[in-house]
Amino acid sequence: MTRPLPVVQDPRSADGHNWIKDYFLWAPLALIAWRLAWKFQDPFISDWDGFDYTVQAVANLPTPLGLGRAIFLAYNHWLWAIVHSGFGVPVERAYLVFRYGVIAQSGLAIIGTYAAAKELMANRVAAVIAAAILVFSPFFTIYSGRVMSEIPGFLVFFWALWWMLRSLRLGSRNQFLLAALLFGLSVNLREFAVFYIWTIPLLARLYRFRLLDGLLGFALAGAGALAGFTFWALYSPDFYLPAVTTWWKLSARERRIHNVTSANFWFLRTYAYQCSVAGTLTGPIATIFLAFKRQLRPVFVLSLAGLIAILVLMMNHDLSVNPRYLLTGLPGLALASGWGIAQLMNWRSDIAIGVLILVAGLQAGVYTQLGKERYDQEWNARAGRAYLSRIGGLPENSVFIVGARTPLVNFYAGLKARPGWQAIQPGADWPDTHLAKVIDSYLVQGRPVFVDLDRDLWNPGARESSREVIGLEMIRRRYELAPVNGSIFRIVRRNSTPAGD
Repeated sequence: MTRPLPVVQDPRSADGHNWIKDYFLWAPLALIAWRLAWKFQDPFISDWDGFDYTVQAVANLPTPLGLGRAIFLAYNHWLWAIVHSGFGVPVERAYLVFRYGVIAQSGLAIIGTYAAAKELMANRVAAVIAAAILVFSPFFTIYSGRVMSEIPGFLVFFWALWWMLRSLRLGSRNQFLLAALLFGLSVNLREFAVFYIWTIPLLARLYRFRLLDGLLGFALAGAGALAGFTFWALYSPDFYLPAVTTWWKLSARERRIHNVTSANFWFLRTYAYQCSVAGTLTGPIATIFLAFKRQLRPVFVLSLAGLIAILVLMMNHDLSVNPRYLLTGLPGLALASGWGIAQLMNWRSDIAIGVLILVAGLQAGVYTQLGKERYDQEWNARAGRAYLSRIGGLPENSVFIVGARTPLVNFYAGLKARPGWQAIQPGADWPDTHLAKVIDSYLVQGRPVFVDLDRDLWNPGARESSREVIGLEMIRRRYELAPVNGSIFRIVRRNSTPAGD
């Protein structure tokens, strides 16, 4: 019989680990999360991945991203099938079904955060603060109202963590193993758990389980994490494996083009602060103190995993354009921050109140700072939806070079609303010096090629340079441009080509 690790009970609760009775604490937090998600929901689709997810979920296709996110796409496909057949929702509005599904999960994810924190620390104050850190994270709020996988990933991550910790405390080996498997399966929604799976054997030992049990839990979590990848590799190897190989090659190419430099330290500082002021300022300090608290070693292990996740992601070449990646480390930092601020309130409540006021003020400043950026994203999303009116009348076999509007072209082509459309993709698979050959190949086939020279569609974002702009200059020199609609031009071959092209 295993002996669970003793924990410090919350003196104000008869059962320090029971989260259900604390509905007066977690219910308001969940309602706030739902309210924020609804208020700041995406007016259309703002993320490239969101376009791809919608097409893949409708068509029941896998994504080559990460480890496949098979569960995320599968349940959205089933949800779409039910709503489409039952209510006749047109395919062009499928994104609404997926977005509302994410909104519904946001509050449940916060309840899971509270439950896991209460199970781990047996302290109401610490659990409330940990959950509140997620609720008021600007990135959490933004992605609570988008067709993206972050919120579903948090939902299963925290509930699986709660079940795993509870099973360890109660000494239930079988439930622990099932919870570990579910923890790993959460990777098929979003890869958060990849950075925390290594903690499973350590947590098992800290709760006095056998090493073999911890290793078995680790193995089951690993198998769950690879389940989606394995399924598609076996079920559709001719389609899925080449897509994954291509994605990895393109990612490797992107890493060579956009080298990780010391600038990532700047991005890390900026984006971590934007992700959560409380997590950034108090999480690392609390983790240091947790290292010396023997009874709270499980909290330390999880908070350390969060810090390591952020440091690893600092080496990601895409951090400069995808700050949401830092949500990966937020679970561990939120748990550490919740404990740290709760301890500070027990020691010096006046100082703790001052810290909370400071953090709240800084967080409000971050919301204000991100307000313009989010307004720009909303405007861009609405402009993207309206873009169809500008190109909808163009030939069915059109090829587009439209920068940030490329996902829209792929979206309508993938949904079979405009099946003949095709786009020359910016980013990793931009043809660089071969761009003219690619354009000429389409023109030889008799397919019209259109380019949008709107500079806002070719903004490199936080990166210092844009390879695509060089290609646009080549197009201006080499081809004639026939006006179509505003900044949209049809590319026409000249009889002679300027030297150097």
